[in-house]
Parts: sequence; structure tokens; C-alpha cells
Amino acid sequence: MKSIIYFILAVLTIVYIGFLCYVNIAQPAGAIIEYISVYGGLVIALLYAGINFFGNPLKIAFFILLVLAVVVLILTIAIPDVFRNLFGILGSETLEVFKG
Repeated sequence: MKSIIYFILAVLTIVYIGFLCYVNIAQPAGAIIEYISVYGGLVIALLYAGINFFGNPLKIAFFILLVLAVVVLILTIAIPDVFRNLFGILGSETLEVFKG
């Protein structure tokens, strides 16, 4: 049972960090997206605080994926234009050109 909870938390954390990367890339985010980006991490952090994280090889593998996801998150915060161009997402400055 505990390993299932660890697995779910690890997947949720990696998905949440990917979601944060999307929020950094896509400038005009909606209210729900902003709400999730602010409070989603808090919920996941509280769940991790209630459960021991290390010990199982599967958890260690997900921890490595988590570290890689955090590195990508830091890169999307530092250089979002590179990721916008990479994925073809229009930034706010590009949207202004199309509006005329």
C-alpha cells in the first residue's frame, strides 16, 4: 500500500513540475491554471512531508526523475523564450504582433 502511495506522489510531482514549466512558457494563463500552479505544489509537498521518501529503488528512480524535472523547471524560468520556440508556443510579444 505504501509503495502505491509513493508511486502516485512521484508521478503527481513530476506532472506538477511539467505543469509549472508550461505556466512559465505560456504567458497568458487562466485563473484555474494560476490557482493550480500556486497551491498544487503545497499540497504535494505536504503529502511528501507525511510520508518517508527514500528507501525503495523505485522511489529513488522517481527522485532522480524529480531532480531532472526541477532542472527543466529552472531552465524554463530562466530562458522561457527558448522553450517557446522549441515547442512553437506563441509568447505575449508575438501575440501583440498578430493583433496589429
